Amino acid sequence: MQDEIEAYSTALATTAPRHLDLARTLMQDIHNGHPAVGELLPTEAELCEKWNLSRYAVRQAVQKLCSLGLVTRQAGVGTRVVSDRPQSRFLQVMDSPADLVGYAKGTTLRKSAYERIEADETQAALLRCAPGASWLHIAGTRYGGAPADEAIALVDIYVDGAFSELPPLGETLAVPVYTMVEKQYGIKVTRVEQEVQGLLIERTQADVLQVPEKSAGLRIIRTYFLRDKVIAVTTGVHPASRFSYSTTYQLTQTVG
Repeated sequence: MQDEIEAYSTALATTAPRHLDLARTLMQDIHNGHPAVGELLPTEAELCEKWNLSRYAVRQAVQKLCSLGLVTRQAGVGTRVVSDRPQSRFLQVMDSPADLVGYAKGTTLRKSAYERIEADETQAALLRCAPGASWLHIAGTRYGGAPADEAIALVDIYVDGAFSELPPLGETLAVPVYTMVEKQYGIKVTRVEQEVQGLLIERTQADVLQVPEKSAGLRIIRTYFLRDKVIAVTTGVHPASRFSYSTTYQLTQTVG
């Protein structure tokens, strides 16, 4: 077991950032039982003060431990130790956020709305912002498949006001808006969260999608982050019969 810990520590030591020093130290402390499995790590504020690191650097270190299966994080509770040794884990194989929207290749988004909004309470919950925050809202219908003019999704795109000065958009969009944001502002999305929800398609949605009212559908929500800041959110309502999504998971083995 000690050889296994040392192997992971050596791997973390190959790069210089200090958050890796923190991750390596915490990993060894967990192996030594301080804190023990079931107990909480020190808070972010405590680790920031002790190590003289930014909150972002501390979160990077903790994320390393999460990726090794040593700890889990829960909002309002803290970071809890769940194992004293790195775990074999199944990881989703994805080269870039573009893999998440691969289904959109060969389709067209026809724009129906382009407006500046102040988020209401419902939108604020979706966008993880304060009510009244400024966002760019783009709405449209995605077409494609066979026949080519078949509506496959109703799409809403929200871009944080700080990143919403985009090049002029035509009536149709052929590239993801988040890539336009990246190019315009010289940034790179660092994390994407995706949620899939089942729903019954409402009448106005059913009319556009040309499916029966109350038929089965899926709502796909993707949240794009620049570090811990949400910069864009997309939602799509899809008829269940016109959507499929496959993933590949690869087993990563522990060292030793």
